[in-house]
Amino acid sequence: MKIVLTRLLPFLLILLLLIPLLLIEKGQIVLFVNQLRTPFWDVFFAKASSLGNALTVVFVVLLVLRFKFKWLAVFLLAFAIQVVVVLLFKKGIYAGELRPYLYFKEAGIIDSVRFIKGVKIRYVNSFPSGHTATIFFLVSFFALLSRNRTASWVLMVLGATVGFSRIYLVQHFFVDVYFGIWFGTLSSAVAYLVVRRYPKKWHSKQIKVDVQRVQRTTQNALKQLFNE
Repeated sequence: MKIVLTRLLPFLLILLLLIPLLLIEKGQIVLFVNQLRTPFWDVFFAKASSLGNALTVVFVVLLVLRFKFKWLAVFLLAFAIQVVVVLLFKKGIYAGELRPYLYFKEAGIIDSVRFIKGVKIRYVNSFPSGHTATIFFLVSFFALLSRNRTASWVLMVLGATVGFSRIYLVQHFFVDVYFGIWFGTLSSAVAYLVVRRYPKKWHSKQIKVDVQRVQRTTQNALKQLFNE
C-alpha cells in the first residue's frame, strides 16, 4: 500500500485539492470554462480529448507487452475494473443522467453556451466521464510502473488535461470528471495490489517484442487518430 500511495501521490493531492469545486453548482463551472474558449484551445482540447478514447487502450497494450506479464496482468485487470465501474454508473445507477447540453436546454440558457464545430455533442449518461476514467486508468498505471516521482506528476497533468477537455467541450460537468479521476486511479491501484498480493510464476515471463516496429506502429496509429 505504501508503494501505491507514494507513486500515486500527485493523483491523490489533485483529488483533495479539487474537493471544494464539488460545492459549486455543476452548471456554473461549465459556463465559466465556456467563456475561456479560443480557436487555439478549441483545437487543442478536441485533440486532447481523443486520448481518453478506448482505442487508446489498444495502442497502449502494444507498449505494455514490452514488460513482464505481471504488468500486463495489472493493466488488463485495471482496465476490466474501470470498464465495469464506469458502465455500472453510466448505464445503471445514473443511466439517463443529463449532460450539459440538455441540462442547459431545460434551464433555458442553451443559447448562451458556445459549442465547437465538428465536436459531436452527446445528451445523456453524463456520470461519470468515461474518457476521464480511461485516461486516469492509463496514466496511473504508468505512474505505478515508472517508479519516478517526476513522471508521476507529468502523467497526472496529462490526465488532468484530458479531464478538463471534457468540460471545455461541454460534454461533462466537473463532478463527472472528478469521479472519473477517482474511478480510473482506483482501478489501477486495486489491480496493482491484487496482482502483487497473488503472484504467479508466469508473472516473471516476458514476450520478446520488436520494439522499433511497435513504436512505428503506435506512432502511425496515433497520427491517424489525431488527424481524423
